[in-house]
Amino acid sequence: MTLITGKLRRNFGRDVEEATSLHMFKACALVLRDIMSERQMKTADRVAVEHLRQVHYLSLEFLMGRSLMKNAYNLGVAEPLKQAIEGLGFSAPDLFEAEPDAGLGNGGLGRLAACYLDSMTTLEIPATGYTICYELGIFKQKIVEGRQVEQADNWLGLGDAWLIPKMDETEEVRFGGRVVDHWDERGVNHPEHVGYTTVLAIPRDMEIAGYQTKHTNTLRLWDAKSPVPVDMSYYSKGEYLKAVEQQAMAEVIAKVLYPDDNHYEGKSLRLKQQYFFVSATVQSIVRKHRAQYGTLRNFHEKHVLQINDTHPTLVIPELMRILMDVEGYSWNDAWNIVTKSVAYTNHTVLAEALERWPQGLIESLLPRIWQILKEIAARYQRQLEERFPGDQEKVSKMAIIWGGEVRMANLCVCACYAVNGVSALHSDILKQDVFHDAYTMRPEQFKNVTNGVDHRRWLSQICLLYTSDA
Repeated sequence: MTLITGKLRRNFGRDVEEATSLHMFKACALVLRDIMSERQMKTADRVAVEHLRQVHYLSLEFLMGRSLMKNAYNLGVAEPLKQAIEGLGFSAPDLFEAEPDAGLGNGGLGRLAACYLDSMTTLEIPATGYTICYELGIFKQKIVEGRQVEQADNWLGLGDAWLIPKMDETEEVRFGGRVVDHWDERGVNHPEHVGYTTVLAIPRDMEIAGYQTKHTNTLRLWDAKSPVPVDMSYYSKGEYLKAVEQQAMAEVIAKVLYPDDNHYEGKSLRLKQQYFFVSATVQSIVRKHRAQYGTLRNFHEKHVLQINDTHPTLVIPELMRILMDVEGYSWNDAWNIVTKSVAYTNHTVLAEALERWPQGLIESLLPRIWQILKEIAARYQRQLEERFPGDQEKVSKMAIIWGGEVRMANLCVCACYAVNGVSALHSDILKQDVFHDAYTMRPEQFKNVTNGVDHRRWLSQICLLYTSDA
């Protein structure tokens, strides 16, 4: 109770008598956040000292749900928190219900990611989740005169109490421009990306508490900002929208979960979102690894990059880009590291639902990534032609680039050391149908990881209900 009143005074300048339910919620969240933050720092220290291999779980969605009750339960302070809230004159159930779901996901894909992150933390596996800090969730549904009306889902009004900004760990992500080749005297090319537009990726970390453990992991949310300051000359001329145009173009990346991609602008924004968060993620991981080990030669021994569905697939060419263009590794050395670092979870068995991108869009938006994708695709296609000589049907089905499209699932199958479905039945379908030819080439690559559920709180509440009824 003292911790909560202290937060009310220090963070909001309120005594309990003046506090609203919003103030009370945030004060409680900040108390729990402090506990988790301290534990996370100790966890990070242990991981660094013991040189443990880390899981980096990349997902465009994390359906985390409400955090106040979940974190209190996992930390073992649910009952003391309820008593403190009630003792300060507020209703604990009302406070828990007032929290909106974090607008970071809307379906099974995101819930699976949230469950895995919760389970890995409870099992004391060093893990970090990565996604975008969406300002607005998919939408809130309201029925007006019998018709659905979509309203913005702005969850950050209360939800930002859980987020810890890390401005000093900001990364730069580049879009557009062109690539200029520079050949040295040894015939080695040193490509230079020029004429690009930069977007800043600013991390806002959400701590994840494990159940009955002090081990604490992190969900890193990347927010998008422009590095270009507001042009005051436009303000003086009354062109206010023009003055903030650069900021708006950058910030739209993190504005909405799943923008409509039925038109070119929507497709472009979706691709920007995907590259934005994987580029920032890989740069961050590489930077920390280099600081600890001084080399990336052992990168694959210390990290697993888990791709949750195909949305984060550009992590493959992005890691290749960093290893070759920034670190100076050869193609073969870089490819060896990448293919021992990246794994893929498939979420769909429908061929028409497997993600594909127009090659022209990637070429214009991500010119260096496009060059790397072409090289990966060409090398893989040669392997396929050697494996299935004269069988153009199989080669075309498994190709990464074909018919003017880039096939992200095929890229994952080509590059990842492990491929899994989310149930035994699903994984069997991948082997027998969706990726059957790839399975015949590398049967050891295909695994099964059955999707679990985050059931502890549900079971606990059911037991409490039966106990109270008895």
